[in-house]
Amino acid sequence: MRWCLILLTVLAAPLWAQTYPDYERTTITDQADLLSDEEETALDARLAGLRRDTGVELAVLTLLSQTPYAPDDSIETFATGLFNHWGIGDASRNDGILVLILSEDRAMRIELGAGYGRDWDRTTAEVINRSFLPGFESGDYASGISTGVEDLIASIALPFSGGQEAPASSEPPMGWIVFTAIFGSLLLMARQTIGDWTTRFRRCPNCGHRTLNRKRKVLRKASRNSEGNGEVLTRCSQCSYRDQRTYTIPRTRSSSSGSFSGGRSGGGGATGRW
Repeated sequence: MRWCLILLTVLAAPLWAQTYPDYERTTITDQADLLSDEEETALDARLAGLRRDTGVELAVLTLLSQTPYAPDDSIETFATGLFNHWGIGDASRNDGILVLILSEDRAMRIELGAGYGRDWDRTTAEVINRSFLPGFESGDYASGISTGVEDLIASIALPFSGGQEAPASSEPPMGWIVFTAIFGSLLLMARQTIGDWTTRFRRCPNCGHRTLNRKRKVLRKASRNSEGNGEVLTRCSQCSYRDQRTYTIPRTRSSSSGSFSGGRSGGGGATGRW
């Protein structure tokens, strides 16, 4: 009888084992499909740059629900287990950060590495309420994620990596947070925008007047699996000149291939709901 019980325990162990989703990248894994390809690429580059410049591994995971993985666990228990399963952050500093967003459960969790201690929990809750939840409550997940991540970097990741203690209360200027969030997107658009704007100072090849204007339109977005294409239309407002050309948009590429560094969490962080 004893050996039968042992055998049943061994065979049943896989059924009891906790399962977690796999990460696609060490920066952003958008399983709930809350971001466009362009938004995901921009966030990937931002978080890869944070890791390169400071060593802090900040990972964002979106799921529709945690039910397929841990239906009976709280979001806090699930986030801590997931953090440690992935091993986010440096193994000696334990400075990783996980942003877990469950869109259908209408809940989120920021899980901090054990190196932060519990003094940063208050700041984490402030970041959630101040920057993540307003966008989520209005259904604009992309805005909430972008603004929230920038606030998280400014209020926790950068101060902690610089050796600062947790503040009693953190209230960075919202204008700076919003500016930082959109600055990366503006840089990506600057080159083609300047080129389109300077077109109006060129002479029309048909009538010779400086009355050209150019409009650019994306016909098919690029993804990690396929190229996209767009259209550039140049017209002259003085005559009938018209030039229409198509261009190829390269596949989006991940700048964060690789793995995490073995960090752990002791359960610190904060939870938000909307």
